[in-house]
Amino acid sequence: MNAQSDSIAPGTVIDRRFQIVRIVGEGEMGSVYEARTQDGQRVGLKVMREGLESNEDLRTRFQREAQALFSLQHPNLLRVFDLGLYGDRPFLVMEYLDGSSLDELVEEGIFSPEQCFDLARQISAGLAYAHRAGVLHRDIKTENVFVTRDQSGQPIAKLVDFGLVKFVDDDKWGSGGQKLTVQGAVFGTPAYMPPEQCAGAPADARCDVYSTGVVFFEMFTGLWPFMEETRMAMFQAHMAKKPPSLSESSDVWNYRQELEAVIATCLAKRPDQRYADGAALEAAMAAIPRPIAQRAIPEAHGIGEGVALPNAQNVNAPNPNARLLGVAALIAGVLILILAAVFLMRTH
Repeated sequence: MNAQSDSIAPGTVIDRRFQIVRIVGEGEMGSVYEARTQDGQRVGLKVMREGLESNEDLRTRFQREAQALFSLQHPNLLRVFDLGLYGDRPFLVMEYLDGSSLDELVEEGIFSPEQCFDLARQISAGLAYAHRAGVLHRDIKTENVFVTRDQSGQPIAKLVDFGLVKFVDDDKWGSGGQKLTVQGAVFGTPAYMPPEQCAGAPADARCDVYSTGVVFFEMFTGLWPFMEETRMAMFQAHMAKKPPSLSESSDVWNYRQELEAVIATCLAKRPDQRYADGAALEAAMAAIPRPIAQRAIPEAHGIGEGVALPNAQNVNAPNPNARLLGVAALIAGVLILILAAVFLMRTH
């Protein structure tokens, strides 16, 4: 079904409470709208796509996303306030986010490494909170991170779209949280999927850590660790290829080794070599000192003038020692000429 036939027209009132203003985004399971309450407050509505409401598995997933987000209240996670029905189609009432998805911002390249690092720490904080609550995201990617701004204009990252959520704390969520895992194991986005998820193995918190590492890599370089043409080639790369470092993938920046080590740990092939969960990743990110990067030597990359790395010699810069040697050589040459002239005069 195309997006046009599925969209809800502006002005439509849903559940006698929410008037649709415009559509702002679309996903596989639902479309997101800007809406206004009767008192004029802006909210976001995520409405299940028409035709999917009869699929019990997808309907349950939609409701589980609401269940997860009702309970997760953190500055770096999307807030959900309510769940309702539009006809037979469930919808979520969410905080309205004014901004852009992280994939759009990465493509535009508007953030400096320091700003990327701030956002990365926020993402790890939101993930840590979710994992402590026994919630796995299982589809972390730049499209599922939204960047808005606080009242002072500072960027705020929020994890969104918990459509593939998995509950792993039976005491809190009940054993029913384990039932819908087979479909989730093969779903996800190939560029961000950890090796074990590519192979169809069950997901745990370390899968989210791997996907977050891919997001961080993309934020700092504008590239995925593996740039493959097909889904199968991407799976094989995740399972067998060694990812490059950030600095190897950047023409502009040399990144601090502590950051390189954190991302390399996130992208380890074996789950037991990664951080155990989001809390461990958050702690590792917090321990990285600043500045996070230095400009690479301009001549090495052909990017014009820039700031050379500390202790690195700029081969085109004037060398004061060379100037002194040149002046000394000139003086010595003049003295030799004078002595030669005196010698010739005496011999004649």
